[in-house]
Amino acid sequence: MAIDLALFNNSVTTLLDHLTRHYGKEAKLETYVICAKVTSAKIPGGSGINWIVNPGGEDLAGGLLRDVLKAVESNGDPS
Repeated sequence: MAIDLALFNNSVTTLLDHLTRHYGKEAKLETYVICAKVTSAKIPGGSGINWIVNPGGEDLAGGLLRDVLKAVESNGDPS
């Protein structure tokens, strides 16, 4: 599988810039999940979801993903 790492690096840079700009120095990154949808003729149904959770973050990943889903469904409006 060929991946353009520049796209990945730009995404990580954007996230770090956002976190740095919007949260104080006392903020601590609690957990992260990297999620990807992969399409392939070799996958039943044509696509699959893959994710990686930071070491030790498995217990927090479900809540983080639920919060992300809520944000996506509400176009970022938390109310």
